[in-house]
Amino acid sequence: MKLYGHPWSTNTRKALAVFAEKGHEPTLSVVMLPTGEHKQPAYLRIHPFGRVPALDDDGFVLYEARAICAYADAALSGPRLVPESARERARVDQWINICDAYFAPYAQPMIVEQLFRQFLGGDVDRAAIENGRQMIQPALDELDRQLAEHPYVAGAAFTLADLHWMPYFEYLARIGEGAAIDRRPKLRAWFDRVAERPAWKHVARTGPQPWDPAVAADVVARLRPR
Repeated sequence: MKLYGHPWSTNTRKALAVFAEKGHEPTLSVVMLPTGEHKQPAYLRIHPFGRVPALDDDGFVLYEARAICAYADAALSGPRLVPESARERARVDQWINICDAYFAPYAQPMIVEQLFRQFLGGDVDRAAIENGRQMIQPALDELDRQLAEHPYVAGAAFTLADLHWMPYFEYLARIGEGAAIDRRPKLRAWFDRVAERPAWKHVARTGPQPWDPAVAADVVARLRPR
């Protein structure tokens, strides 16, 4: 399977994590987001909305991270990341939806402004950062309550729901917003457990890392108009 995306993208990392948990490695075709490659006609023929990731499985083209993760889990050999029972599957869907509706829209701008703005150009939006800090709190409170009763996001088993949340927490910790995790002990314990999983460690090492000053300087230099 060929996965189009960028290893720094939160949604690409979700898909890469599913492959890693299943014991597989996709062929990663890097789409250079800082240069706008995702908005060029060649890529828009793959993903008409110009986002990452997208998947090509022998001519079967699929886009949107949630759909790709579910497809990879069903199509690839390896441990299942979605439970068998209808109720347990519904819990997985519920927690993925909570992330998408009440957390990611506020966490993602914090990450973009504090980590990726240096590559994208323009001024840092301080208001978006402060708004994000406030708006992620209700979702974090609810997640912490859930993790006080269960070891994983959707219940007793590690699922796609855990992988859906994890990239945001990794980046929040990297940009100095880890206090939101640290003051919630059950959330902190969950984050530490998932971060130690071999599959997640593999994903976290994929490609040069944006928080490495040398990497950042190199990328910015290559993106600077000549």
